[in-house]
Amino acid sequence: MNKKAIVFTFIVIALLSIILIAFLLNVANKNTQAKIQDTNIRVETINTFTKTLNEQLLTKALSSSSNRVILAWLQHLDETNIGIKTNVTGKFINTNNLNKALKDALINANYVDDSTGTVYYLNHMAEPENQENYTLTSLFKEIETLSANSGINFKYGNLDGFNFTIGPNLVGLDAWNLNVTMTIPNYNISDTSGEIFWDFKNKNISIKLNVSNYREPFMLVFNDRNVTMNRTAITDFSNYNNFKSFYLKPEYRQHVGAPSFLSRLQGKFAFDFAGIETILEPNPSYFPNPIPPNTKGYSNIDHLYWQRMVFGCPVDDPNNPGNYIPNLYLDGLIPGSAHMYYYGRTYNNNLFPYCPP
Repeated sequence: MNKKAIVFTFIVIALLSIILIAFLLNVANKNTQAKIQDTNIRVETINTFTKTLNEQLLTKALSSSSNRVILAWLQHLDETNIGIKTNVTGKFINTNNLNKALKDALINANYVDDSTGTVYYLNHMAEPENQENYTLTSLFKEIETLSANSGINFKYGNLDGFNFTIGPNLVGLDAWNLNVTMTIPNYNISDTSGEIFWDFKNKNISIKLNVSNYREPFMLVFNDRNVTMNRTAITDFSNYNNFKSFYLKPEYRQHVGAPSFLSRLQGKFAFDFAGIETILEPNPSYFPNPIPPNTKGYSNIDHLYWQRMVFGCPVDDPNNPGNYIPNLYLDGLIPGSAHMYYYGRTYNNNLFPYCPP
């Protein structure tokens, strides 16, 4: 064979080899870039969903379900006190552990009366006609379905292993907000292949519920009145028109000598830094029981009246000097709250009166 032909053949083979190698490298490079791009997309999708889950979905689920629990508890009081609303002892949320009661309601939509062991289903946790279910059990399944439709696995275990707490907002001694916290022992977010994932342990989700959105339990149980716990904007109670507007609406005011909303929900009268109170309208038609012969024996501060506290002074009527506001009695120099001074009222022109029982 001609030497030139051999050399030419080698050159052609070499060139073809180089072209082939270059082609294969280019294909491999494109495949690698495609894989990297695919991985980046999956990572970004997982990260976006995780952020949305942690910052919005879990918070909204807890807020919606917890708010519904409070409404369901109040509805339970309304339903179970039918026919006994005029008694001094009504049926409240009777539990030795409010956190457990919250958990039962959030997960199973029920309430256990610890005094009797009776299990009540909380009807207000669901609206079958609208296909709405506000339990966390249902809401977490919705989130799980949403994630699956996005090609993401959301695994969180059994909700019975979650921990829940409810209590007043300790920041600023705030009586108007409840803190609800959910602790999730473990949950996992991953792609369908399980190659990209987030794993969270002992994650705390906290929300606040505004008390002024709810009905007042004592009024609901003892007096068959649906009264919302509207927070008053009044600061100057020495003005009689302001004072009268306060009790006629009625509105509520924070006071350390009063029971908190959660205490009221449980039928407890203990004083609390998160205490809230109002004044019963001094109109006998609103009193839940027959007025005793000596009306002076009862206070018109709501929680004191419900306890049948036997003290109180008549309140001067500034629009009718020398006379008193009918049926209105506030405590003066009695250990405790001294509401005569607190609301800027007087008895015989005295802010600090002493009225024996």
